[in-house]
Amino acid sequence: MDRVDTYYLAQLIMYAVFMFSIIAYATLDGFDLGVGCLHLFSKGDEERRLMINAIGPVWDGNSTWIVIGGGVLFAAFPTAFSTLAPNLYTPFMLLLFGFMLRAASIEFRSKGHQKWWAPFWDRCFFLASFILALVIGLVLGNLIQGLPLDNGQIVGGLTALITPYTLLIALLGIACFMMHGSIYLLMKTEGAFHDKVRRWAHRSIVFFLITWLAATLATFIQHPHMLAPFQNHPIVGVFPLLSLGSIGMILWMIRRKRDGMAFLFSCLSIFFLLFLFAMGTFPHIAYSTIRPEQNSLTFMNSSVSELALWILVGVSCTGAPLSFFYFPYIYKVFKGKVKLDSHSY
Repeated sequence: MDRVDTYYLAQLIMYAVFMFSIIAYATLDGFDLGVGCLHLFSKGDEERRLMINAIGPVWDGNSTWIVIGGGVLFAAFPTAFSTLAPNLYTPFMLLLFGFMLRAASIEFRSKGHQKWWAPFWDRCFFLASFILALVIGLVLGNLIQGLPLDNGQIVGGLTALITPYTLLIALLGIACFMMHGSIYLLMKTEGAFHDKVRRWAHRSIVFFLITWLAATLATFIQHPHMLAPFQNHPIVGVFPLLSLGSIGMILWMIRRKRDGMAFLFSCLSIFFLLFLFAMGTFPHIAYSTIRPEQNSLTFMNSSVSELALWILVGVSCTGAPLSFFYFPYIYKVFKGKVKLDSHSY
């Protein structure tokens, strides 16, 4: 294999690692965000404590995937990072604010005993989760429709990033995370609260289906470039069917009250949605709507040297087994229904 081939292979591997980290983040931290978005629908301190303790052992570990994704973008594709970071400064700062506020709200909620203390942090937890879900959806929506990049600068400023389409994708993200979070809570709760969560799950699934259909139709009409991989490689068309099938299986498993399987198919639905996003945007990290051939950022024109990429591939191969061991282990340790005690949040 000649030099050009090995360079492309290293670029492709690190691009796959980047996309995998984004998919892993949305799948794992997605239910944490969904629980946060549902938090104020619960009534009473006990229900809210159950919700926070359902995600308490895992939320911080789940968040590391977005750090990994950012690290890969910075280390492997610095040109893309140096363009996106300043141009998406406000969204990135909102993400940082959301992560800090969520961590503070979870950790501080049980530390005070004043009457206003817990309700205040409950609202902060909801706000942080909503901001994170909203901004993630807006960023993904912009990466689908393309950024008005010209010579490394966004034309039109921040307002150019907020369009009906990106707001629709943001709404889809919120609906998806709420569905994912409610199904996760079904596995962790029991009794009367479990019945309430089941009603949330039914409603959030309907909300997700409506936004999914609207977003799919809007993408087909407004952004036909997302269909290019399916037109060029018809076999790839199986993945939209798998996405639709996984959503249908969520409904079937919820109806049969097989909550664990419903959660599995919820994870698969997120995986297939983001896999379709990766296929539709390939090979772009950021597609430019202004002179795309000149201004678009791909994993090929944004990467570091071949040697640096292969070093990063080696680091990824070292860290991946640790992740694949840690996450199944931690979920096995904390499986089962949530029980509140003196050490709970």
